[in-house]
Amino acid sequence: MSRSVAIVFAEDFSAQLEQLSFHTPVWLVDTPENRAAAEAAWQRAIEWPHISVTLFRSPTNPGREDWRNLLDQIALHERSVDAIDIFGAPPAPMIRTAFAHAGYERVEETPHGFRARR
Repeated sequence: MSRSVAIVFAEDFSAQLEQLSFHTPVWLVDTPENRAAAEAAWQRAIEWPHISVTLFRSPTNPGREDWRNLLDQIALHERSVDAIDIFGAPPAPMIRTAFAHAGYERVEETPHGFRARR
């Protein structure tokens, strides 16, 4: 069974978080709007324990090492991830390199950003 994770860089993802987090673990950039939505998701997780939302801090323009560190953290916390959906970031060459280093060699652009697969 294929397992995916979402990484969200959108400043305000509150309207979409409930639906996405019900289907896949979400790593969400920490902003006031996203924090409020994450707290609501954590409350829903009491009844629906498969809901997983993790907040992370990100520099304004993450570099290759920032991406590598984030992917390392995801690898520590999530099991057997085959695909990562990225919302709010383009598949720039530096980002592709970080994903390839982590074993995600196939990258496809999507309307919301891109998807990286093993």
